[in-house]
Amino acid sequence: MIKTILIDDEQHCITRLQNLIERHPNTFNIVATCYTVEEALDLVPKLQPDLVFLDIKIHEKTGFDFLKEIDTINFKIIFTTAFDNFAIKAFKFSAFDYLLKPIDNDDFSDSIIRLKSELSHQSIENQIQSLFNNLKPNQNKIISLPSLTGFETLKVEDIIHLEADTNITHIFTKDKKMVVSKPIKFYEDLLDDTIFFKTHKSYLININHVKKYYKGKQGYVIMSNNAQVPVSVRKKDEFLRRFD
Repeated sequence: MIKTILIDDEQHCITRLQNLIERHPNTFNIVATCYTVEEALDLVPKLQPDLVFLDIKIHEKTGFDFLKEIDTINFKIIFTTAFDNFAIKAFKFSAFDYLLKPIDNDDFSDSIIRLKSELSHQSIENQIQSLFNNLKPNQNKIISLPSLTGFETLKVEDIIHLEADTNITHIFTKDKKMVVSKPIKFYEDLLDDTIFFKTHKSYLININHVKKYYKGKQGYVIMSNNAQVPVSVRKKDEFLRRFD
C-alpha cells in the first residue's frame, strides 16, 4: 500500500481527499493528516511517506515553503489547489501532477493511474529545483521530461525542435534526442508560442534555432543542429511573418 500524508489547512478538503481515497481500496495507507506547514515538517521526515497530497495555500504559508525546508525529498507529490493560475503552468513544465479543487473523482482516478506507473523512491530534487525555477516570473524555463530512471531536466531555450510520432514526441537539442510519451499537442500548448512555431502538423520548432529557409512548393528550414524540417503550404505565410 502507498503510505500517504495529506497536507491541507481546511477540514472539508481533507475529508474530500479521504472520501476519494476510500474509493481505491487496498491502495493507500493514510499515516497522517497535517493542517500546518510546521506540523508537516515535523511528521513527514519521521513517517517517510511514499506520497504527499500537498495544498498550495496553507494558512499564511504555502506548500512551497514546506518543500524548501525538507532536506531530502524522496516521496511523490500531488499538488492540490483552488487556483488555476501561474503555478499550474510551472507544474506542467516540471512534470508534477496536480488536482484542482473541488477535486473531481475522474481527475483523481487519472492521477492515481499515473502515480502507480511512476511511483518510486528515487529523489526528485532536480524536479523540485525545476519547479522553483519555473515559479519565478521572467525566468528562463526548465522543463522536466520523464525518463526510464525518473526525470531529466532541460533548458527550454536549448530545445531546437520537436517531432510527433503518433502519441509520443521526439525532442531534439544540439547533442541529444529524447523520446517522451506525450503527444506534441501537449508541448504546443505548454511552450511559448512567440518562440515555438508549428511549421507542420508533426513539427514544432524553436525559431531562435532557424539557420536557413528554403522556399518552394514544399518549403523547409534548416535548424541549428542541421535538421531539415518541413514548412507546410498553409503555414508558410505565417512562418515568414515571424521574420519580418
